[in-house]
Parts: sequence; structure tokens; C-alpha cells
Amino acid sequence: MSGLMILILILLLIVGLLSLPLTFKAGGRLCIEEQQLDVRIAWGWRLLVATIGMNRGKMSFALRLAGATIPVNRKNPGTVKAKEKRKTTRRKKERHGFNFLTISKVLSRKFLAAVLGFIKKVFRSLGLRLRLAGIYGTGDPALTGLLAGLMGTLNAGHVNLDLDADFSGPVLDIAGETSGRIVPVVILYLTIRFLFAGPVRNLWWTQLKSKFVGRKLKEGAQYV
Repeated sequence: MSGLMILILILLLIVGLLSLPLTFKAGGRLCIEEQQLDVRIAWGWRLLVATIGMNRGKMSFALRLAGATIPVNRKNPGTVKAKEKRKTTRRKKERHGFNFLTISKVLSRKFLAAVLGFIKKVFRSLGLRLRLAGIYGTGDPALTGLLAGLMGTLNAGHVNLDLDADFSGPVLDIAGETSGRIVPVVILYLTIRFLFAGPVRNLWWTQLKSKFVGRKLKEGAQYV
């Protein structure tokens, strides 16, 4: 009985911690050549505050607990090893670039409807204030059109999306700012519901089964 009570207390503690609000404020610019971002996150009514900055690939991070600065280990981004790692990552991106056309093959209207419903519920739970301006394009006119429709449905209330779709090729240059309030336990609940919605579940379950079957076939071939 004592073990059961301890388990219940641990679960209540986890739920309590996940119920503490987390506020955030962010602003920056995202484009193919450059990424600039400034984020401030406060948890538990500013009991814990984190600030994150990114400019031209350089990261900065600061953490404060109850007003006191917490030392954070920092690695020198200018070391030879870090530079080599960035070069290797860049080569991999060039060789195995993110392909919007590959994504468009697995998308369907039901899947996009589920994603849209999830985003709307998350937005409502966040009390999100969002302002974005810029231009975007995926390289696939059909997928760009679907994204344009999605942006149009979200552009209401405290969400201001002044985004232009470019159907001529892949392009990304967006700047903006956002703020809101997150209750982690609510986001967790919405995410679980989204993952087990029919179109989404079919997608990841199919991938999981194919990997499992493929592994079994490989293991069986080793013993032949």
C-alpha cells in the first residue's frame, strides 16, 4: 500500500509541475542565408527564466533561478572542431537536402485537416500573439498552395500573417515576433490526441510496421 501511495504522490507531483504555466516571448528572422532569433522563456511565474539568442550561427544562453544567475558551461564556437562539424553538417545538407517533394507524397487532405485542427487547438491554448511577414515557397506549387490555404485559416484574431506565397521555386525569408503562455499538461494532452487521430496514426503506424517487418526479414536472412 505504501508503494502505491508513493507512486500516486509522484504522479500528482509530475502533473502539478506540468500544470505550472510557462510564458515565452520570441522575435527574429528566418531565411536560407541567415537565422536570427531571440527567445525568453519563464516557468513557474518566473521562478526559472531562460534566454536564448542565435545570430549567424552563434548561440548564447543564460539561465536564472529565483533571480540568481545559474552558471552555464559554454563551448567556444570558434574552435577548429566546431568549425569542422559545421562544415560536415553543411555538406550533408547539400547532399541530402530537405526535400519538400518527398513530404508532399505522404500528405493527404485528411492528414492536413488533422494538422490544422491540432494547430488551432494549440493556438487557442497558448493565447498566442503572433506576427509574421515575408515570403515562402516549397518548390512544389501544389504543396505551396496547401500551405497558403492553411495560413489563410490561421490569419485571425491575435495571429497576423502577412506572408506571400512564391510558386516559382523554394524560397524562405520570414521575420516576426510572438508571445504566449503554455501549460505543458494541456499541450501533452493535445499532442497525444493528435498522434492517435486516424490519418496521423496511419502514417506513423505504417512506418513503424515497415521498419519492424524489414528488421525481421534481415534477421531471418542471417539464419538462412
